[in-house]
Amino acid sequence: MKKSMKGIVAGAVVASTLIGSSIIASTGSVKIDVVYDNIKIVLDGEQLDPKDANGQTVEPFIYNGTTYLPVRAIGNAIGKDVSWDGVEKVVYLGAKPGETADWLDVCAPYQYKEGKEYKLENNEFFTMSGKKYTNGYTFYLWNAYKTAEALYNLDGKYQSVSFTVGHIDDTTRANATLNVYLDGIIAYTKELKYDDLAQKVTIPLDGALHMKIELTSDEPGNTYDIYYGISEGEFK
Repeated sequence: MKKSMKGIVAGAVVASTLIGSSIIASTGSVKIDVVYDNIKIVLDGEQLDPKDANGQTVEPFIYNGTTYLPVRAIGNAIGKDVSWDGVEKVVYLGAKPGETADWLDVCAPYQYKEGKEYKLENNEFFTMSGKKYTNGYTFYLWNAYKTAEALYNLDGKYQSVSFTVGHIDDTTRANATLNVYLDGIIAYTKELKYDDLAQKVTIPLDGALHMKIELTSDEPGNTYDIYYGISEGEFK
């Protein structure tokens, strides 16, 4: 059964137009009549249970022939972060203008060998050339393992990747080699020296399906533990 509700509609909503209408930007509060009709949201064949930031179910409604859906619930359903700028009065779906999503969220390695991941949200960091880095990972080489690697499934989505690589401060002074493989073929190699500053590298991907970032060294022995880090990444 249909039911109507008169009140002040507040909060961010996203409109799905059912009939032609004009949209006029305005501020302030108005009292409107809205209709709740047990509206269901189906995404790619699956019914959604829209909820707000507190986990409470939010029901879509109709106003003047337009169906309004809760923007946060829709954003979560399609895998987009939702944020609200109360100063500028803007709802953002996904990254904000000028803001780059963290590369480990965009395309994280699906497998490490002798690697450890660091995330800012966990208050984790490592230090290269006197600067703290997070949202990246470290490679560890020792006498039994002279190769470390991170494997990425690119799925052909990206044209380039860039990241900062360097020696971890206050660890064994040993050199290493950085190799990047695309679809099984080496596409980039660089000699890394422990006393070099951490440096940014950019590698064309040209729609490659698979990437392996590899660190190797001939120096590990019974007394050598070698650490290098990779951070500040960005896929384009």
